[in-house]
Amino acid sequence: MALRLDVWLPCASFFSAGRIGAGFLALLMQLSIVLWPLAAKWARGTQDQSNIERMLAELAEAHRVPVDPYAAVPMKRFRQAA
Repeated sequence: MALRLDVWLPCASFFSAGRIGAGFLALLMQLSIVLWPLAAKWARGTQDQSNIERMLAELAEAHRVPVDPYAAVPMKRFRQAA
């Protein structure tokens, strides 16, 4: 059973993602024990969304086809002026 950081410390999850304002808000929610489950659910939802965006970016990069602008142009042979 894996322990998820966003369940036990939602503020740390936001701080590690670089969202300082959301981290402080989650910390305030954690300090009030009643709002802790709401903060954990919020952190889990944003973590899942960022994972989806990261996976889509990796897939787009992996399936990128290099484009050669000269591939479709037929080769022209020029005569030399004598």
